[in-house]
Amino acid sequence: MPKGIILTPEQQAERREEIVGIALRLIEENGFKKTSMREIAALANMGKSSLYDFFKTKDEIAVYAVEKQIKETTQEARRIVADESSPEQCLRKIMLNHLGVPKQYRTVLMWLNTESDYLEEEYRNRLQAIRYAYQDVVQSVIENGVALGVFRKTDAALASRLLINSMLSIVYTSRPSTSPEKMLDETMNIILRGIINHGGA
Repeated sequence: MPKGIILTPEQQAERREEIVGIALRLIEENGFKKTSMREIAALANMGKSSLYDFFKTKDEIAVYAVEKQIKETTQEARRIVADESSPEQCLRKIMLNHLGVPKQYRTVLMWLNTESDYLEEEYRNRLQAIRYAYQDVVQSVIENGVALGVFRKTDAALASRLLINSMLSIVYTSRPSTSPEKMLDETMNIILRGIINHGGA
């Protein structure tokens, strides 16, 4: 981008999204630690100093990308809650939507899940806020199911965390037993019905 050109707010937003897309692709290919701001700037056809006008650090790019993705996932979860009356089907649809997080975000999500303690406090707080907002939606479905007598009385906060974190095992397992969708379906069956045989086959 030539020096001295002033971008409109819309152009700035487009440029940020372009940079994020490039960074996510590099991180997916090379891993977070091996991806540098210099590489991101080069692929974005801009100088490193110009890149800093948009993002100061690689961490900031990752947090920005994850915030956007989780907010979109949360919005869709809220739409599902508004449209679906069955607590069980609501949970299944929310988790299926969760499973559909685009592949390019997964490496960053996994990195942040294991390394977020090393982020600056501001970034940790931002991530915590959006994660809690999503967890609250899932928890509300479980609480509604308990109130309706569909689910047994349980720790809804813990159940929601277990359900959300189970997605990591499904997406990143090194020994998949079947498709992610079928593993999700069985995971939901285990969480909702347990593994104890109550006299059935």
